[in-house]
Amino acid sequence: MENRRLFTFLMTSLLFMILWSQFLQPKFFPEKKKPKAADQQVVDAAKGEPEQAIAAEASDPANPDAPADSIGLAQPEADLTIPDYPSQEFTLGSIDPESGYALAVDLTSAGAAIESVRLTSPQFRDLKDETLQARIVGNNPTPDRTFTTAFTVIDKQLEKAGQTLETANWKLSDTDENEKGSSATFEYEAPDKSLRIRKTYTLPKLNLTGKELEKAWREDASFYTLQVAIEMTNLSDTPKSVEYEMQGPVGVLLENLEHTSKYRDIHIEFIDGTKGATTAAGTVQGYADEIETETGHRLSKKELFDGLRKDEKWTSAFRYAGVDVQFFAALVAPLDDRPDDVRSGSATKWIERTFPVLIWADPIEPRKSDVSIRMESNTVVLKPKGDGDAVTHKFAFFVGPKRRELLDPAPMAAGQVLNYGWFGFVARGMHYLLDTFYTFGLPYFLAIISLTVLVRGCMFPISRKQAISAARMKELQPRLTELKAKYADDREKLAKAQMELWRKHKINPIGGCLPLFLQMPIFIGLYTALNSAVDLRLQKLLWINNLAAPDALFRLPFSLPYLGYDFSLLPLFTVGLFLTQQKMFMPPATDEQQAAQYKMMNMMTLFMGALFWHQPSGLCIYFIASSLWSIAERMLLGKGSMTQKSGASVEVIEPESNAKPAAKLKASQVAKPLEGRKLPGFLRKLLDSAQNARDQAEQQREKETRKGKKR
Repeated sequence: MENRRLFTFLMTSLLFMILWSQFLQPKFFPEKKKPKAADQQVVDAAKGEPEQAIAAEASDPANPDAPADSIGLAQPEADLTIPDYPSQEFTLGSIDPESGYALAVDLTSAGAAIESVRLTSPQFRDLKDETLQARIVGNNPTPDRTFTTAFTVIDKQLEKAGQTLETANWKLSDTDENEKGSSATFEYEAPDKSLRIRKTYTLPKLNLTGKELEKAWREDASFYTLQVAIEMTNLSDTPKSVEYEMQGPVGVLLENLEHTSKYRDIHIEFIDGTKGATTAAGTVQGYADEIETETGHRLSKKELFDGLRKDEKWTSAFRYAGVDVQFFAALVAPLDDRPDDVRSGSATKWIERTFPVLIWADPIEPRKSDVSIRMESNTVVLKPKGDGDAVTHKFAFFVGPKRRELLDPAPMAAGQVLNYGWFGFVARGMHYLLDTFYTFGLPYFLAIISLTVLVRGCMFPISRKQAISAARMKELQPRLTELKAKYADDREKLAKAQMELWRKHKINPIGGCLPLFLQMPIFIGLYTALNSAVDLRLQKLLWINNLAAPDALFRLPFSLPYLGYDFSLLPLFTVGLFLTQQKMFMPPATDEQQAAQYKMMNMMTLFMGALFWHQPSGLCIYFIASSLWSIAERMLLGKGSMTQKSGASVEVIEPESNAKPAAKLKASQVAKPLEGRKLPGFLRKLLDSAQNARDQAEQQREKETRKGKKR
């Protein structure tokens, strides 16, 4: 009996233990699992420094030797393989002048993008180091690159690996170089194997040498144009819709920062008649500041791009878009052969919207910020694999100097980039003449002087009328002073008396101003042409190293307000000539009011000198040559001399009583200047000498005639 009870107890206990361990305990009293060693590191680190927690999260408990920066808590799906292409660089073209290229384009596998673009022509050296060629694109301090391309469908797959298509390395699949040029192709296949993107860069080459090559550098736009083709291929058996976003030119060269008046500007023109737009760098930074103010926090680059994409977009199909500076431009144009109405259709255009972006913000001067454009594509429908599965979009990328021969041809037709202003036709003509003088073999400083002489020579009739009008007004100055004194208290009578005096002497009171208005288009056109002439860049004369910049005789040890550190001589010489002209040709002041006006004019001339301080020395050479021409012209015409034909009165000396009637002198021989009148100029003396010679010839003929009659 005792044994049976013991056996029953043991069996009951065993059964209870089995039920407890298998059913009751797991359900009602689950055991708390102890963390593994790697997980315990995460918990411990979270209690300490945040950096330790992040490092612990990035570690892989299954593979403790794996690098922390390559693994995250969120791993990509098991069936997606992220391509791991090596980092590579490749250069299209060359900076060798004998290579037949105009550009050297440095490509990188990171984003299959353009790292930099340099010009080949020896004319375009770097201002800071003339042993180097000027780098037109790629001068930004940020990692942004030109022509990086984002595809949403691929970026979503790369997001889990902490990459984007704009930063990941693409595969350099093909390179080629022949007598027509060179090319390079990058490709990237989506991790899910459904889409492949190929990006091909092609740079043309011209087999020219010597003068023909130099002419092509100046006139052949295709020489400076890189072709970019984006091919999208569907690798799946179903149709696929994709969109992409492409970065425009980044880091366009901004030089001569201390003196330039032209900073980075975004230009865009459209094919559907929509008015083009020009947006300055400072304006784009203003847009960014407004978006940050609205959101109330500092924006990331993606948030900033999203805000600009939404608020500051251009939705018309563009002919070209890009960035320019004073002498260079980097422009993008779609190479679409379809009719314009198809290219600009809302559903058929390649680019759905274009918007400005802020690449780098200057913390002190917003106008010096680096800006660019981004292009967001329309939806591209790709047919299934093997059924027209590839679609290609091609773009022309122009990088070069701002010359009309290079910017006027299609596909750019970028006349707006030249920015010749109100009197563009005049500026274009002046620019053409300047280039023509240079092709004759003249250095550019002589070409500028020759252009000045030609222009002022053509304006001589206007200048002559202006001089005559000024002389008449000067002659009447005493009479006007008398009228002012006589009608000092009656302005209406004074005005009538002045008009009557001018009418009597056939003087137009605005006649002296009219020539100035006629000269304004020419003056503005010349100013614009010389200020934007890229060929003046790094042209030398005496101590001047760059005719496209101030002459900078020496560097001051301190900075002057507004003027800066450079001491320039040509602006002082220019202002000195202006003041000399005023002193030589303006009549003496007859009252306090006129004296005050003269003082104000002198002050304005000094103010102009301050403005000239930052102007190109080539422009100062023009004004110096023009001022010297004006002084010589006035001296030639005669300062204040007037003839009877022009309405001036003269004092005639009666001949002596014993003079013979036949020898009676004419008025032109006995006229002398009135008291206080200045002597005639050189040209007047020549005319008087010619008149005397004619009079003597007539007298001789009369004597011979009388002698013949007596015989």
